[in-house]
Amino acid sequence: MMTNLDPVYIHPYIGSRAMGGKLCLINQKLREVWVCSGMSLRIWDKLRSGMTTSQIAQEFSDKYKVSFEKVQKDIAQFLQQLWEREIVELPDKGAISKAERAALVKELPHNLNGRMYEIAVNAKTLFRVWLDLLIPCNLRCRHCYLDFSEKDIVPLKDVCNYLDQLAEHGCPEVVLTGGEIFLRKDLLEIVAHAERKGFLFELYTNANYINKEKADQLSKYLIGAVQISIYGTTAPVHEAITRERGTFEKSINAAKLLIERGIPVRLEYHIQNDNFEDAFRFPEFATSLGADYKFDSKLVPNRNGSTEPLNYGVSLHQQAEIYKAGLLRREPNFVCTAAISKARISARGDIYPCELMNTVVVGNLRKQTLAEIWASQRRENLRHEILDYKPTRCGSCSHVSDCEPCAAMRGFGHDGHMEAPVSEACVLTTASLIAQDRLELDSPFQALEDDSCMSALLSEVGQRKTRAPFKILNNRVNIN
Repeated sequence: MMTNLDPVYIHPYIGSRAMGGKLCLINQKLREVWVCSGMSLRIWDKLRSGMTTSQIAQEFSDKYKVSFEKVQKDIAQFLQQLWEREIVELPDKGAISKAERAALVKELPHNLNGRMYEIAVNAKTLFRVWLDLLIPCNLRCRHCYLDFSEKDIVPLKDVCNYLDQLAEHGCPEVVLTGGEIFLRKDLLEIVAHAERKGFLFELYTNANYINKEKADQLSKYLIGAVQISIYGTTAPVHEAITRERGTFEKSINAAKLLIERGIPVRLEYHIQNDNFEDAFRFPEFATSLGADYKFDSKLVPNRNGSTEPLNYGVSLHQQAEIYKAGLLRREPNFVCTAAISKARISARGDIYPCELMNTVVVGNLRKQTLAEIWASQRRENLRHEILDYKPTRCGSCSHVSDCEPCAAMRGFGHDGHMEAPVSEACVLTTASLIAQDRLELDSPFQALEDDSCMSALLSEVGQRKTRAPFKILNNRVNIN
């Protein structure tokens, strides 16, 4: 006799999407995403409509000419998996601890093991979108790519409309960013809407406006993480980059307030030429606060065309040390998801192919719907251009297989990018090879009369000067 499955209780913190004919379930509380195949999407829709499992089994049995018992057994197995993942509650389960329940799950969530991304690419569905809520910011960090002569603030109704379209499209993850998002008085309304639509969502901020009252308000929502920009383990190091006194204390105090309230915090440290040494102390610093952390060292020109931000990049020597220490790691099986399952929406409604590439636009949400843009030939053509993109310099490089095929880092869309001798990708690849001791002294790339990107870059080895001469993603090189 099969255990009674009704009533099935679906937790209110569960979001759902259709992704390429598969069911995508988002557990906002546990910050997990699961993708289910087979009849799961149809079963889920029936459950959400209020049907009992017996009614669903009878309907499917009649429609597909399969025995009622077989259908009911499949439904029971599906619901058991959902119960193990704290997506639903079932009757007659008895007393069991959370730890015991979690131990029944034998795989990582699909947003952590790569399965969701693979499915999203095959389904041509966005799995993660960065949504710029505004351009204005209270700080003027020296390396920032935003053009602060622009003052765009996305109207609340447009933000909610974008989120509605993303949910309908099938996107499970969204990042609310800017500009400084806490300059918006209606930010909590946006957070509430993102939660209602079932997103796994994060907030990116400098946290200067998060006080006790704001932290209390945020604690009411199921926020995946608050990422705070931190540039040093001390005020002098941090504020040399933010260029404003008092910002370090504000950001760190905000992190503590959020952590005290159980909100996940990630501190993001951008490594530059003069905070390089301090970066090695950052993991211990972040951990002591109870925060997660991540590093980045990529720089791109300002959207107004200025290359000033590039003056602050780490040198090739420093980048190699960063890799060798494990502060940053290359992706061994990198798959580009630009213009197919990842995008950034600007404060003007422009959709960029990914979070890094701001030189080409897929479409504009003020002129077309997301469904129209993503189904367009323009997006399809741009996707192929990005995948097939290979500058002239790559043709003579014997380390193409070591280079992550990231079009943004290779200079896609910039003037003269096809003939440029060096790109950010060349810098990162060369630094990685140096860190692995894979560039020997008798390497042909040491011959500086060779015009390859490797030979140009290797002239920098051992010279601790900035990477600015390489004009990251700016397609001009000036090796002195």
